[in-house]
Amino acid sequence: MIQKAVRILKEHYELGELLHSEELHGGYVNRSFAMRVKRNDRQLKYLIRRYNPAIAENEIRFEHALIRYLKANGFGLVADVISAKTGNTYVKQEPTTAGATHPAFWAVFEFLEGENRYTWVDTNVAPEDMINAAEVLADLHQAGQNFRTPEGAERNQPKINDFLRTFRQVYAAYSQKAGKTRFDQCFLQNHDRILRAVEQALIPEQDRNRMPRLPVHCDYHQGNLKYEGSRVIGVFDFDWSKIDLRLFDIALALVYFCACWDGPAAGSLMLDKFELFLRAYNDRCASRASPGSLSGLEKAFLPSMLAAANLYALHWTIVDFYSIENPDEDEYMVYLNQGLKLMDWIDAQKGRIAGIIDQICL
Repeated sequence: MIQKAVRILKEHYELGELLHSEELHGGYVNRSFAMRVKRNDRQLKYLIRRYNPAIAENEIRFEHALIRYLKANGFGLVADVISAKTGNTYVKQEPTTAGATHPAFWAVFEFLEGENRYTWVDTNVAPEDMINAAEVLADLHQAGQNFRTPEGAERNQPKINDFLRTFRQVYAAYSQKAGKTRFDQCFLQNHDRILRAVEQALIPEQDRNRMPRLPVHCDYHQGNLKYEGSRVIGVFDFDWSKIDLRLFDIALALVYFCACWDGPAAGSLMLDKFELFLRAYNDRCASRASPGSLSGLEKAFLPSMLAAANLYALHWTIVDFYSIENPDEDEYMVYLNQGLKLMDWIDAQKGRIAGIIDQICL
């Protein structure tokens, strides 16, 4: 694959003489490669991405348009996308091998320097790192709020409420194909409980329509940030971004940053970190007229949206397990058990969570 990445760079871009290339491991969705080039006696570094074959072209257009909008609107922590010789922000290769049904999409980005300090399951985040991450999320929401989706650019995934409703049909299909592995049996045993939790997490349409909608990162976690000291100096992986409720992005970030994965408390949220992140986010937003601090409706429905955010992450676990070839069952059992425990914990602690939210967002 790295030879293909090098060929894409040489044939479709004019970035300079290639000096070094390497694959960057750790992602679940795309393939990424670091490329170092020499141009005008300067050495420059870029990231080239080979998108997941399942992605649609309009989704790439949406991501790239949003990145350029954020950059133009003062959010400088995102890597700009580099134009190819054609002027497009990506390269599309039609399938040429037997059995291939999807085109291959490639894109080149600026390389974000900084430290990859955490993974998405590493929630031992230093308090100062968490505070700045929350402030950066607020900055991202502020910078992107007036973005208008260009024609032919859209994220295919529905808004969170509508997306939750798709789980029933998806899980019915997986129930038919489930075998006798530990993952299969755990999924089947909890199938109905998950769908009941989905119904309880839904927010009435009349209330959703009164909450702020804006571009959301939709995967904002500590593993998608780069740090220098206690400051976030880079935010990446916008390929799941879409227009949705701001509250969903906040709730998903809280689940990622505050979930406890180890020991007796595994499958719960660390409420001290929850309070720290939410307060930092809300205080940052309160200093601006728009989108502003959390509204009364957002405060009221944040516990339900936390449940939805956890179900969103749990859904990824289930879909990924049944979609990829030869998944590591031990790894996915960890994710499945974590999501199920957190599902129950959020349901049991909604009153306590609501009390903390009321104290923070006065």
